[in-house]
Amino acid sequence: MNLTYYGHCAFRFDTPGGLSVVADPYRNQADRYWFTRQFPDVACDIGLITHAHFDHAAAGRLPESASTLRMPGEFAAADLRIRGIGDYHSGPPRLSDFPNIMFRLETDGLTFLHLGDNRAHWPPEVTRAVGNIDVLLVTVDDSIHLLTYDEVDSLIHRLQPRIVIPMHYAIPGLTAPESGLLPPEQWLERQPAVRRLASHQAEISPAALPSQTEVWLFQPAPQSLTAPETFPPCP
Repeated sequence: MNLTYYGHCAFRFDTPGGLSVVADPYRNQADRYWFTRQFPDVACDIGLITHAHFDHAAAGRLPESASTLRMPGEFAAADLRIRGIGDYHSGPPRLSDFPNIMFRLETDGLTFLHLGDNRAHWPPEVTRAVGNIDVLLVTVDDSIHLLTYDEVDSLIHRLQPRIVIPMHYAIPGLTAPESGLLPPEQWLERQPAVRRLASHQAEISPAALPSQTEVWLFQPAPQSLTAPETFPPCP
């Protein structure tokens, strides 16, 4: 699988068989200015939307020909199997019943879990649906906007992924100060093995998985930093 990071929680998964999947493209809305750049034009066959919040749900930025998934269920196309796992958003009590779909992607002997904004603790039936995970994409930043450090670490301990990829944090040139988000540096200092990638892409294969859990910090794709947003910041 070739994985490309576009900032925030947006990734493209390219399978060995040539299928492209984009998860959680972002946008601003009239009263929420979080991004200084609009989500770039990215080719894909399938779009995944984990929940309806503006910073995850810019389905209109995906190609018209792309199929969009935003619900629980089992889906298969070419050499990819996708499982949408229904649970709930993390954060304050007002969001405790806000639906979130975690997406489990499986191809070429690898399993990925894109958490969306999901809570850290879920019931046994969700644990069974998640199953074994090789690569975990998880929300973490030093403002503790969603999960606490301990909640993120508990997820890693329970799921035992070989690679952990942070997302939903502040990125210079993309994330507006109005978001209140921060980088994940303090959390990274707590981790025993951190690999700072020089690129926005990585090729992940079963043979290349690290023997012990590593955190991989991606750079955002250059396209994410070149298309200015079309409306001004809120005052």
